Amino acid sequence: MDNPTEPYTNNADDYLNTSVIFGGVTRTIISKNFIGGQVTNLFGGTKLDFTYADINGRAVLDISQAFGETQITIPRNWRVEPHTVHFLSTVEDKRRDFSQASSADKILVLKGFSTFASVVVVHAL
Repeated sequence: MDNPTEPYTNNADDYLNTSVIFGGVTRTIISKNFIGGQVTNLFGGTKLDFTYADINGRAVLDISQAFGETQITIPRNWRVEPHTVHFLSTVEDKRRDFSQASSADKILVLKGFSTFASVVVVHAL
């Protein structure tokens, strides 16, 4: 059985796919050419750590969740563009310093639908 906290490194490592039902998963993505992925949460949560990852241009993360939470930790030089649909849900950008991200050419686009759920974006330490 794999350890959910191990780095995500198979050679489709440029794409992420997680599904959680009544549980949780933590992934550390180390791809140097991350292109996107899909997150599905139903009464569960997903934590994604992109601290050691990189993107070239734009990556798209499709998040579909109900009664869950997705926490995304990103490097300071990435910009996040949320294009998600929410019903009684939130997207919280808890980053404090946007000076590097405002002109970043590394863009993480968030798509998808959340109901009774939240998406939280934080900076890597």
